[in-house]
Amino acid sequence: MLSSSRRKDAETFSSPSRRVTMSPRLLALLLTAHCLLLTSSCRRDMQDQPKTIAYRESSFYKDGTGSRPLIDGTVPRGYLREDREYYLGKKSATGQSGMTVAQPAGAQATAPAINAPTAPASATNPYPDDVDTFPFPITKKMLDEGEERYNIYCSVCHGMTGYGDGIVARRGFNRPSPANYHQDRLRQAPVGHFFDVMTNGWGAMPSYVSQVSVEDRWKIAAYIRALQLSQMLKPAGSEGARKTRSSSTVKESSNP
Repeated sequence: MLSSSRRKDAETFSSPSRRVTMSPRLLALLLTAHCLLLTSSCRRDMQDQPKTIAYRESSFYKDGTGSRPLIDGTVPRGYLREDREYYLGKKSATGQSGMTVAQPAGAQATAPAINAPTAPASATNPYPDDVDTFPFPITKKMLDEGEERYNIYCSVCHGMTGYGDGIVARRGFNRPSPANYHQDRLRQAPVGHFFDVMTNGWGAMPSYVSQVSVEDRWKIAAYIRALQLSQMLKPAGSEGARKTRSSSTVKESSNP
């Protein structure tokens, strides 16, 4: 009886007129396996995809370089320098032609150039384009930060008190000698001059754009002003002059 039932079932499945139904779950599994098999055969990692690498040649462009220049008339994000007094230390003026000055924000060389106004220098005003006021109020905290940056970046050449007698100058780098901030020319120089020197360099001094930020350059300029004021002689009848004379008298009397 069992053998006859098995024979009947076998005839039923082998009959061409009867179709075997497949469950939806099994069909989905088969399709997924098929898709995975196809996609695994054409897999490409991100490091293998076509791309250009900075400073390398590329046959895709006509000039053969992978690094592309800036498009004319565009400004990279973070490089807009509308406030010339803050970013350059120069007076802003309209309708004047002048030199073209780059405005690096850091160590980048892709900052757009601007047209800085120029005015003729004279014996009484050798720095006519430099601003003579700070772009923001100077606080005690800013002066302390300026002193810290000055001691790090400037004192090695200009000295701790600004007389140009830093350790670099004392060890032989004195042709030309670092600037002495207490000479009349620099005492009368506007604060924008010191900012401009730190930005663009002056003589043997290189630019400190990549080391010192814009705000810190202004803080250093403020501290240089404080150094100059601290070394200026007091008027003859002032309280500070009397204290200075009395202290010097005590020192002289204590020496043998």
